[in-house]
Amino acid sequence: MSSYFDFCILGAGLAGISLAYELSKEDVSVCLVDPAGVAAGASGTPLGLVNPATGRFASKSWEAELCYAKILANLELIQDTSPVQFYKQTGVLRPAMDKKIASRMHENFRLQDWPEGWIEWKDEYKLTSFHPGINCVDGGVWLPIGLTVDITTYLKSFAHYLSMQSIHQVYDKSYSLEKRTDFWELKFTSINSIKAKHVVFATGASTIQSEFWRGLPIHPVKGQLAVLEPESPLNFGHAISARGYIASLHSTQFAVGSTYEHSFETEHTDQQGLDYLLDRFRKVLPDLHDNSKVVHQWAGIRASTPNRMPILGKHPSHQTMSVFAGLGSKGTLYSAYLAECMKDLLLKNIDVAKEVSINRLDFIT
Repeated sequence: MSSYFDFCILGAGLAGISLAYELSKEDVSVCLVDPAGVAAGASGTPLGLVNPATGRFASKSWEAELCYAKILANLELIQDTSPVQFYKQTGVLRPAMDKKIASRMHENFRLQDWPEGWIEWKDEYKLTSFHPGINCVDGGVWLPIGLTVDITTYLKSFAHYLSMQSIHQVYDKSYSLEKRTDFWELKFTSINSIKAKHVVFATGASTIQSEFWRGLPIHPVKGQLAVLEPESPLNFGHAISARGYIASLHSTQFAVGSTYEHSFETEHTDQQGLDYLLDRFRKVLPDLHDNSKVVHQWAGIRASTPNRMPILGKHPSHQTMSVFAGLGSKGTLYSAYLAECMKDLLLKNIDVAKEVSINRLDFIT
């Protein structure tokens, strides 16, 4: 005997869980499947930021206002159901590390259309007064709206919330996917099969391992992160984005990340990655570097795309199969808004924005 659903979402990371939530608001049946479990992939990073000033020069991110409003609403919703605090509005400090970066950051601060209260320019004196001991050149920007998120706890809490909304979930079970005349069938070895009218791949970098998506221009990128303990509790609560990021939800531990390894031999953590992280950390906060110890390492594989923007859309040869992947390093910021866009595509056939559409790509099946 099998179960039949309108939609089966493959992948329980930021993309898959956010989409399952959006679809749960509608009169459709949804199943969420991940053989590795919730937040087992790149979305399982210990700490991440919601930071709308992206890239080396703190450019305003794509659809920043819409994305920020949606992820904040989702975080607030799920936080109200969880006994564990998994996010804070910590703010994000972005010190410039050389004169070129400082000049471009200041230009982006002045010329880009930032909402009131989102961003502030601090010259070098003000920035180092705000955070004594930090290295910077000519100042940087302060974003008081920046959020720090324990993404793993957020997603696990979200999955629990979805179970209360009658979203069927299957974890820790391998499957095979087969196309039938009028539906897709997921076959498992130890449980009954699942049938679905429409299948959505929200499987990140592993999407291209499927025979249906091998030609999709997704490039796996390895990211590593280290968790450290300071000798004494941190005397600051904001996150820092410079040569990677430094973030904490508690004064007794903080995270340092991330590497961007386009070529790698192992998906696991390694000493080379740790050395890279610590060297960059030392250049930003030398005193904290010298008075902290590493207690944990993490590595994950993200899906990078040609223009570093996500990929959403229907398969050109199978209109009942879709992809929602490539969220990349801005996945937390993008996830909730793009899930809503994906829902509108699936249920109302409303095209997603050209910047994130699969149609912008030369994808040959």
